[in-house]
Amino acid sequence: MSIVVHLPAELEKAIATEAAMAGMSVSDYVAGRLAQGAATNGSHASKRRLSGPALVQRWKELGLIGYRTDITDPEAHSRRLREAAQRRTTG
Repeated sequence: MSIVVHLPAELEKAIATEAAMAGMSVSDYVAGRLAQGAATNGSHASKRRLSGPALVQRWKELGLIGYRTDITDPEAHSRRLREAAQRRTTG
């Protein structure tokens, strides 16, 4: 699903900064934050702590797992991310 949201420039910049600090794309970061908000604002059942398998199932239901169909080799992708992170410099 695609949604277009018009944000004030200051908020857009703040979200982009937070996403960068988390090492995520803005789209992935916002999707995660929205899912997080939906989980905390839902029924009492969603406020309880979930077991590992239940949490993975919930993430699948929210579309947070399996949506990156462009990643065909997860191990190689993880390796590239890790190597890129190691090359980063603080500044």
